[in-house]
Amino acid sequence: MKKNIIFFCFLFSFNVYPFWIWSPKTQEWKNPKYSALVTPYLQYRKALKYFEEKNYFLAYKEFKKLIIHYPDSEDAAESQFFIGRCLEELRKPYQAFLEYDKLITSYPNSKRINEALERMCKIGEYFLNRKPKKWMGVSLYDFVEHPAIEIFRKIIEKAPYSSYAPKSLYSLGVLLFQLQRYEEAKGTFQKLIDDYPNSQWVNPAKYYLAIVTAKGSFGYEYDSSSIKEATQKLEEFLEKNPQVKISTQANEYLRELKSREAKKNFEIASFYEKQKKIKAAIFYYQSVLRNYPESEFAQKAKKKIKELKKKYGAN
Repeated sequence: MKKNIIFFCFLFSFNVYPFWIWSPKTQEWKNPKYSALVTPYLQYRKALKYFEEKNYFLAYKEFKKLIIHYPDSEDAAESQFFIGRCLEELRKPYQAFLEYDKLITSYPNSKRINEALERMCKIGEYFLNRKPKKWMGVSLYDFVEHPAIEIFRKIIEKAPYSSYAPKSLYSLGVLLFQLQRYEEAKGTFQKLIDDYPNSQWVNPAKYYLAIVTAKGSFGYEYDSSSIKEATQKLEEFLEKNPQVKISTQANEYLRELKSREAKKNFEIASFYEKQKKIKAAIFYYQSVLRNYPESEFAQKAKKKIKELKKKYGAN
């Protein structure tokens, strides 16, 4: 009885564990489970069959076998592309992006390059539009780089002459703007405008460039050059795009910028008034009234001018 038990345990052990075969050619033990078929074409057809049956996990494994065993075959580039597709279907978008990037790097002549770039763009947009999870008000992206930044930069680097480059620059700029990385966003939008002047993304980039310049200037206590630059860009955009819906927001930023300039000039006038330098004070009050008539400081300046002229008889 004991002998029978030992025999059956020995027998079933071969069913539980994969078997290995000695290869005289390679002088190695091989497991058929991990081996590719005898030709890359047959291996590719096997993997593709799994993919068409929507068995993406097995398809992924079989395409990987082809890349490992036949990296220089005609079917390797297609397999590399489908590895990315499998990972997308398995809901692993970032890993899929990495595989598409491998396709562009390892198989630059593949007929799938444009499709891979398109899918990389969509993956980038997916991460761009996905709200980050927060714990006690702290986002993961406060500690690690946003994956969409890497994806868009990779597209720009690998395919600068493709139609996906300006689109990626625009999306990258928007993301940096959302992350309040205004200087980087500004440089990104400017690069899009300079390098791709005929792109459909130039006009929206000009809008964001104006806005990001304005937002960046709000971060300083007062920087006259930054505020003037932001004001100029907003005025240029509004002049060329008066009917655009987003012009409403641009106008709001412009009013805020002009209000800051008006306030600063009013404060300068007040300083000269306290120093009894009445002509200089009136000059700056008049500047507020003349250049920023719609600001809240215009009427205050008008009142001050009237008071000073009455008190000191200044012209």
